[in-house]
Amino acid sequence: MKKFWVVFANFIDRLSQLGAIIAEIALIALLLLVFHEVIARYILNKPTLYSVELSEYLLILVAFMAAGWVLQKDNHVRMQSITGLMPVRMKFWVTMFTSIFVLFFCIILVWQGGKSSLVAFRGGYHSSSLLNVPLWIPYAIIPLGSLLLGLQITVRIGRLIQDSSLPASK
Repeated sequence: MKKFWVVFANFIDRLSQLGAIIAEIALIALLLLVFHEVIARYILNKPTLYSVELSEYLLILVAFMAAGWVLQKDNHVRMQSITGLMPVRMKFWVTMFTSIFVLFFCIILVWQGGKSSLVAFRGGYHSSSLLNVPLWIPYAIIPLGSLLLGLQITVRIGRLIQDSSLPASK
């Protein structure tokens, strides 16, 4: 069972790294798109019709695809001024509680986001812009990114349990 856990955790870590790479590519695309729009709008006086909509989709992609990797690197925002004052055992339980809460939240996002994506796909929903983007594509980013984050938080919980050789008190 321990070998399975190590293989599973490594696989999820690699998936999170892949999500980060996708987010980095999307961020570069976003940068180029905004740069192009600034040049087109303010220098050439010919604004594009697609940049705002695509920028929104890319921004969502960046945020949700990078979330699992940020958690893997333990770089999420936290109240270090408070947690730094906590005893080790209390830090463990606060981390465990928040991790379970985040996992629960990810499950809801995957479930509800998946339902929304499916409704948009089955209904043939498209954006009302000239791009006419099938909305199931941007809608699917949220459950996909939440799934990556949920899997990574599962690995975090497992590692917390595995490493829970805590001192009696501090």
